[in-house]
Amino acid sequence: MERIQDLLNHAMGSTCDREAPKPGELEKYKADCFNRSEGRLESEDGYSCDRCHNKGTVARAYQDRNGFWRMAFRDCECMETRRTIQRMKASGLKDIIRDYTFAKYQAVEPWQKQIKEAAVAYAKEPKGWFFVGGQSGSGKTHICTAICRELLLAEFPVQYMLWRDDVVKIKAAVTEPDAYKAIVSRYKDAKVLYIDDLFKTGKSQDGVAQRPTGADVNVAFEIINYRYNNPDLLTVISSECTVDQLLEIDEAVAGRIVERAKAFSLGPDRKKNWRLRGATEL
Repeated sequence: MERIQDLLNHAMGSTCDREAPKPGELEKYKADCFNRSEGRLESEDGYSCDRCHNKGTVARAYQDRNGFWRMAFRDCECMETRRTIQRMKASGLKDIIRDYTFAKYQAVEPWQKQIKEAAVAYAKEPKGWFFVGGQSGSGKTHICTAICRELLLAEFPVQYMLWRDDVVKIKAAVTEPDAYKAIVSRYKDAKVLYIDDLFKTGKSQDGVAQRPTGADVNVAFEIINYRYNNPDLLTVISSECTVDQLLEIDEAVAGRIVERAKAFSLGPDRKKNWRLRGATEL
């Protein structure tokens, strides 16, 4: 109420220059002034609303049963959009979520159509886990992000974990128990966790991908096992590893993913790499 009163005072003091209405219509005048005043929410989330002028609240004047004029306030319809934007920002997906949609996923080949159909079904009725792994550039991040976009729009809180970056932060905190617990719990307890590029590593000097370290596997197992034992938690995973490669890295982690997930494993095939489609073979 204090925020509304501040906005009302601002509206009355700076926006309306006409003469005050006759007594009895003061509440209508106040509501009109309030609704025409400008708010500041656009500067916070980048979304502009012509209905409430970025205040997030709409006022109306009404007569009660005794004939007295009063004012009522309600959330503007834009607040649902603004809450979705905030969920997207909190998820860590805000930079890619606008481009990676189901509509923009080009399903031409049978394998693409199969993955998209399963992903759309999972987003509509989320249950269990969803995993797609294998060939680089095959649209794994796109399809998993599209799933999470739909879940965010359905008001599911999503936590994004970019494996290669975030596992470094987790390992760096291992000597500080409180900090480590706080970071890991963010991924263990998330209602929806999206792990992007699970077990992705750097390359050695000769260009060969490095094998995940024992510390990497320990972090993965701690998060995966916790979520495995709490089946109500939804988990979406992309990886450049096929199921067989995950099994070679750690059978306990791989087994839990495959058991819980609708899993797709794409074998090596450069024709599936969309990033190479414009290349000319010489």
